[in-house]
Amino acid sequence: MAKANPKAPWGAVANRANHAERYLRWFVEFCPVPIAMFDENLHYVLVSQPWVKMLGIPRLKLIGTSIFDSIPDAVKHRQGLEKCLAGGQVDFETDVSILNRGGASATFQWQVQPWYTDDGSTGGLIIASNPVNTDSTILLSEQLQRRLADEMAEKHYIEDAFTKIGTALESANDGVCIADSQGIPIYVNLAFVDLLIYNLSDLQKMSSLSSLFASSSVAETIHRAVMQGGTWSGELEMCNRDRQKVPVSLKVNPVKSAVGEVIGTTYICTNIRDRKAAEAEINKSFAALGATLEATADGILVLDAIGKITICNQKFVDLWRIPDLIVRSHDDSDIIQYVIGKIKASEHLHNFGKDLSDSQNSFEIVELDDGRTLECYSQPQNGVDALAGRVWSLRDITERLAAEALVRASEEKYRLQAEKLERALQDLKSTQSQLIQAEKMSGLGQLVAGIAHEINNPVNFIYGNLAYADTYTKELLSLVETYRTHYPNPVESVQEKLEEIDIDFLSSDFVKLVGSIRIGAERIQKIVQSLNKFSRSDEEGCKSVDIHEGIDSTLLILQSRLKSTASRPEILVEKIFGDVPLVECYAGQLNQVFMNLLTNAIDALEEDAQAKGSWQMAADIPHWVREDGKVSKIVIQTRVSGEPSGEDGILGDRLLITISDSGNGIPDSLRNRLFDLFFTTKPVGKGTGLGLSIAYQIITENHGGKLSFSSELGSGTEFTIDIPLKQPSSVTS
Repeated sequence: MAKANPKAPWGAVANRANHAERYLRWFVEFCPVPIAMFDENLHYVLVSQPWVKMLGIPRLKLIGTSIFDSIPDAVKHRQGLEKCLAGGQVDFETDVSILNRGGASATFQWQVQPWYTDDGSTGGLIIASNPVNTDSTILLSEQLQRRLADEMAEKHYIEDAFTKIGTALESANDGVCIADSQGIPIYVNLAFVDLLIYNLSDLQKMSSLSSLFASSSVAETIHRAVMQGGTWSGELEMCNRDRQKVPVSLKVNPVKSAVGEVIGTTYICTNIRDRKAAEAEINKSFAALGATLEATADGILVLDAIGKITICNQKFVDLWRIPDLIVRSHDDSDIIQYVIGKIKASEHLHNFGKDLSDSQNSFEIVELDDGRTLECYSQPQNGVDALAGRVWSLRDITERLAAEALVRASEEKYRLQAEKLERALQDLKSTQSQLIQAEKMSGLGQLVAGIAHEINNPVNFIYGNLAYADTYTKELLSLVETYRTHYPNPVESVQEKLEEIDIDFLSSDFVKLVGSIRIGAERIQKIVQSLNKFSRSDEEGCKSVDIHEGIDSTLLILQSRLKSTASRPEILVEKIFGDVPLVECYAGQLNQVFMNLLTNAIDALEEDAQAKGSWQMAADIPHWVREDGKVSKIVIQTRVSGEPSGEDGILGDRLLITISDSGNGIPDSLRNRLFDLFFTTKPVGKGTGLGLSIAYQIITENHGGKLSFSSELGSGTEFTIDIPLKQPSSVTS
């Protein structure tokens, strides 16, 4: 423990004392018997008022001096005092000279025991003194003896109270300061030190606590009032060590002795800086809320749980056009009744939401008697345990409704115009595609018809003369054979000629030659017939035709594209034709659909084969090889479905034609646009985007049918044509 400076004031020593010293100091100061507290060098630390009276030496002259200076007789007991410093306890008698009584002396019984610091070490000694006998000049009066008895009783009272409140004072959140009758602090707790940044030593150097207050006159008024036995409480500002103002809630109470005498004051300070800041923020928020309510475009009305008006902004007054007389009356019932009288139609506002539950919001359109329309929204305000009220927000939407009506009328007008333009655009596109299709079919039909006609004439000439050529050939050969029979040994020149021309071979091969010419001519005739069938004109209207002939004629025209090439193998065609009767249709148009679908299938197979296969030689014979083993193939299937028709009731009423390929399929991103006009995935020069669009139009519009498809990536695509066997009058007309 640090040594106390004998010359230092007692406050300097107290400043170094720990918590235990604080409690002892408080006890010694107010002890009603002569008691003194010394440090380990036997220098005074604290003395009670009776001790001061016993010696007749002022307290400030004792603090910091040695016990042997004020009580010379104590030298005889040095050994016993030092023993107590080591941890013992001793009682003995000593003579004390009373200096202010002319040097007289009296005998006192001393009780000596050590006191300890928080760490358990000996801090010094405490000496309690009781008188044994008195000199004639200092005999205690009977009144003093009675007072000493009272003070002893008070001692026990204070000791008990000190034990109970000591810990509470140090653990309190509020700052506590105890001052003597002169206003000089004798105790402060840690919260007080933290609040004002003053320790006890600093405060004791002050003449009074008035310098801690922002107003010294207030401090003096409080001190006088409390010393007279009263109390004081209120909020004010105190100054800390840095002269910063600290808002506190202060309570000042008197400290009374056991007999009711005011011997000091207690100051209890609560820091209200945070509360003041919160109040300032709340006030600021309320100010902002008030400004917001007044600045908003909506009328705001807040009612409490019993229907009283809590808040009503100016916009609400203006919105309902409430007269100034009613507003100035501040009568809630008059304002509410006036508002109710203005309502023409409302679901909840007419009774201010009394039909709504405590947790129910509302939204409604309110009509007023002056023709205006309000948009009304309400929300309950719930308190801790019950409904606190309801907030109503209203806005005049009369002009907005009128504007919306104009906008809707304008939108309807433009929508109708847009629909007309859309229909006109679709009609234009349809007409364009029809013109292109008609021109294409017309040109193709004329070209095919012209080629067929030009080919047909010489073919008919050749085919018509083959019969005569065959007859003439047979007769000439018969004549030659007759000559050979009757003239087996012709002249030498004839014999040489017969050997030169190999008459036997010529006789047998010439017949075969004429037969080959006949087969070729018949083949050319079939091609010409297919061209005529494919290019047949539809000007004569819808006719019953054999649909299989149209498919065969289309395949015959595409025969060259089905053969193998250097970049792909042969495309196989499998025909699965069902028992299909004659179908009423536009044959030329339907042939164009077959042509478009088959052409797309061939293109898909070519693209798939080129990407996934190649020609390879095996035993000097080229073979097309693919890693996946897939075969390029087109399957065409026809059948009849739907409700039975006809007298036998067997056949259906619709024709289904499916054309499928084993290509790579159609990506998902393209499927929605497949039938769009002019949409194509082929490079420039290889596709116009009209094929499928025209096919869709021919099937759906011209034949009243359906054209659909299904596709799976990696497996292929299948198109399905669904048309009626007999065309209704609405389609054929």
